[in-house]
Amino acid sequence: MAISEIINYTFKSYFSGIKLILFFSLPLLLAFLIPIFVGTPTFIALGSVYLRTGSIPAITDAEIAVMAFSFLTSLFLISFTIVNINLVIKSQRTGTFVKKDVLDGIGRYTLNVFWIYLTLELVFLIIQLSLSETSYGHILSPLLMLLVSIPVFYAPAALVIDEVRPWRALENSTWMVIRKLPLFILWVALGFIVLSLADVILLAIPGLSEAAPYLAMLANSLLLMPFLLVLQTQIYLTKYTIIN
Repeated sequence: MAISEIINYTFKSYFSGIKLILFFSLPLLLAFLIPIFVGTPTFIALGSVYLRTGSIPAITDAEIAVMAFSFLTSLFLISFTIVNINLVIKSQRTGTFVKKDVLDGIGRYTLNVFWIYLTLELVFLIIQLSLSETSYGHILSPLLMLLVSIPVFYAPAALVIDEVRPWRALENSTWMVIRKLPLFILWVALGFIVLSLADVILLAIPGLSEAAPYLAMLANSLLLMPFLLVLQTQIYLTKYTIIN
């Protein structure tokens, strides 16, 4: 399938299911707000919330417990959003009813995505802590994180679309990235450009310098990231040439 067809399917799916997508994206916004509300040492960049790993040694046990709870809650909400958006796209492309899909599989899908993402986040944390004190950490850390993300990239789509077990979803994701590497690179590049532009545009508006990061988070959570998730799922669906 040509890139133009994938983009066309993405826009068509996004706008035809915009009400459901917006509704299911609300937990994503809440997931980004929770770490800020509980006072976790974080910073906002590209409309997302990131942990300041350099502050971890100074955190108390009580703060660690609060951080862990807020992190797990946020991760579950993110998993919930991703699963639901994938279910919306699946229903559009296969002609099934969203309500039936949600009732039958949402709990199982969400828990599977949650455990996969939790494992990935722990690997990310190990990489960041291991390289935070090195002179090359700012270069090597993102590269390693991108590399270990490959088996997880299409895993939620594989779980929902293919209805496979988590380990098989990781295999399918890796196979899909390798087999259609240009589409993977396109998604990463497009995602970086879109999220960066949102930050730049909002920061350029007079009087919005302080509010811009939060407005970017709002736009990313409800509009841009859901669109990128739809694109990601549409790319994964290219493995099924018979689906219209």
